[in-house]
Amino acid sequence: MTHPGFWITRIQTMNLPSSLATDRGTNTLQLTARLLFTLLVIAYFTALPALQLPLHGALMALLIALYLLLQGGLFYRPFAGAPLIGNLIDLIALGVLVMLDPGEPPPTLALMIVAVLSTGLLNGLPRFLSSLGIAAVVLAVVLPLRLQQSDAPLAASSLFLLAVMLTCAVYFGLLLYRNKVLTRLAQESTWQDPQTGLISRTALSHTAGWLLPLHERLSSPLTAIMLRPHDPAQLDALAGGLSQRLRRSDIGARADDHCLALLLPDTNVANAERVITSLREHTPPFTAVMAAVPRETSLDLVIDHLGDTFRRGDTAERELIHAPPLRP
Repeated sequence: MTHPGFWITRIQTMNLPSSLATDRGTNTLQLTARLLFTLLVIAYFTALPALQLPLHGALMALLIALYLLLQGGLFYRPFAGAPLIGNLIDLIALGVLVMLDPGEPPPTLALMIVAVLSTGLLNGLPRFLSSLGIAAVVLAVVLPLRLQQSDAPLAASSLFLLAVMLTCAVYFGLLLYRNKVLTRLAQESTWQDPQTGLISRTALSHTAGWLLPLHERLSSPLTAIMLRPHDPAQLDALAGGLSQRLRRSDIGARADDHCLALLLPDTNVANAERVITSLREHTPPFTAVMAAVPRETSLDLVIDHLGDTFRRGDTAERELIHAPPLRP
């Protein structure tokens, strides 16, 4: 007889399809989960006595079919805002179910926190907070309507369920925030930025430890540039074009969440402009801020100076900006 540990080891060593790590794989998992929860809702309302059914069966079937049609359309015709719209449809549909659910407390209310937590698990803290806010608005509308229909105060069991949901949301939000901080610290301590494939900001600072003294000793010009794509979603594409077009001596790095940094050794500002012009032919549109690196200065100070130039005014419509001189 096979030992149980054998099967546990087999499960642990199984290789899941790599497609699950893609956006398409994630969307497929989400659609599958929606179908399973829809079947659970159908089974729940089917099991209710006929006198407790909130709507005629045909109308309930029409609403469920409309929900699946909308979610299926977002899956087969995805676009930039499709995940957010899909999440909004989920919460609105759950709000309707809570209002129609004759149970006390309504079991379908638990699905609301499931939708919020799964959104945070898949999309991170910002989407979790937005989903939580939408859920709060939906419940603020649905619960008073539900109370008006029953002419009875909110039961203690329903209040307890709401309190448990709120506690879960706060606890899960703190966990997401902790994971975000740990991820940022881990990325800062690595040599390569995992998103863009360029070196990290920390690695760039360490690189300056030998690069700047060398150029000062050779009296060679060094130009620093910060690049920000017009469309934030194009940061990876910009990094890809940058890594393919740079010279062997050039250094490309991740500067912050929205910008890339570029060091051009033995290149003055005029020649750096030519490099940027050539780069634009092979990358998404971007705004560049450049400055000559003065002698006896810190590279971190130069990069922060370029970032401050971005933040001082509206640079969305400009392609090239010369930062004010930075005194050593």
